[in-house]
Amino acid sequence: MTKTLRIAITGAGGYLGKCLCRYFKERGAAVFQLTGDARNVDPSLPTSQFSLSTGVAKNFFADNRIDSLIHAAYDFNPRLPEAIRDRNVNGSMNLFKQARAEGVERVAFISSMSAYAGCRSLFGQAKLEIENALGETIQGFSVRPGLIYSTPLSESGSMVGSLLSSISRGGLIPLIGNGEQELYLIHENDLARFIELLLQESNAGQDKPFIAANPRPYTLRMIIKLLAETVSEKKVKLIPVPWRLARTGLKLLESAGVNMRFRSDSVLSLAYQDKQPDFSAATKLFTFRDFGAAIRDEGESA
Repeated sequence: MTKTLRIAITGAGGYLGKCLCRYFKERGAAVFQLTGDARNVDPSLPTSQFSLSTGVAKNFFADNRIDSLIHAAYDFNPRLPEAIRDRNVNGSMNLFKQARAEGVERVAFISSMSAYAGCRSLFGQAKLEIENALGETIQGFSVRPGLIYSTPLSESGSMVGSLLSSISRGGLIPLIGNGEQELYLIHENDLARFIELLLQESNAGQDKPFIAANPRPYTLRMIIKLLAETVSEKKVKLIPVPWRLARTGLKLLESAGVNMRFRSDSVLSLAYQDKQPDFSAATKLFTFRDFGAAIRDEGESA
């Protein structure tokens, strides 16, 4: 028998945070949105101020009888390792400690497939450190989702949303390297359902993170091709750009104060990936839909 969750979700104003809030609201949970921008959330749900710098108000979890926390917030503004650690790692550790002290029973931390032993990107390293901090602080689990998408595809955010924006404009699309990097994808609803399953199962935790995605890989080139075939009548041409050149160019722009949606650190995540991701712990519990089949169904129903 499932229980009615009282759940707080950080990063509630972001793409994934909104998806999670919507899902758990529809499931009948008592959802509390934690965000730094209350203008960008569901007005029908309670909202509290939160940032990784200042945290959430003292006694928030206890006063609202929160039993579950999903930590999906991450601040991409810091660029240097020390600043990233201070903001994201220390901010997450403080959040976990407060949640434990105020009676939260379980925490789901949204990590990334960019996080693995030996990862090169600062983003992946920070996520890995937060995973370790969670295990030392409070009962919970880390989920490393693949590339997240939505259906209809137009509702996708993050990397898939950025690719869709480029495709809709048509013309030339820069392709990091030769586009043969293998990526794994997960539908946002599958991710939400999987997290709910873990929150409801008292014995679902494990020492290692759950890698949550369909285990069929898609190259970046193939993802762009499938997206273009599904949503756009405009022709696009892919222009390979050596990843080191792309990273250098982005770093120069960043050092000049130009904020790009795609960051130099993200190039490292693409160039150096976990070569042998282990999906077994997650796929024993849940079947994740295939990306190609999901968007093909959308195209046929359009």
